[in-house]
Amino acid sequence: MDRIILIAQQIAKEGKTPNIAMIKARLPKNIPLPIIIQGLKLWLDNPNKEINVPTEPALMANEKTETTGSFDALLSAKIEAKIEILLAPLKDEIKQLRAELKTLKASH
Repeated sequence: MDRIILIAQQIAKEGKTPNIAMIKARLPKNIPLPIIIQGLKLWLDNPNKEINVPTEPALMANEKTETTGSFDALLSAKIEAKIEILLAPLKDEIKQLRAELKTLKASH
């Protein structure tokens, strides 16, 4: 996700509004679309997030498979991508529950 957020930040610094197509054009071709969408959502939630180096294991594994073609790296990348996809709704639900909790605390 960090790499996607960095790309979105770069696009914004260029005076453009980041979108999926712009981000996808700057990533390796084998990054799943749901991961790009989730990264863009994370950037929208915090456009100024400080990121030093991309640390996303799935992205690093995807880059490795482009050069080495390693089956293990490809499998690892697919697993990481699937985990991210499955976690996205849970993260959204946690965010919603925190907002509801905050509202409840404020009303008491």
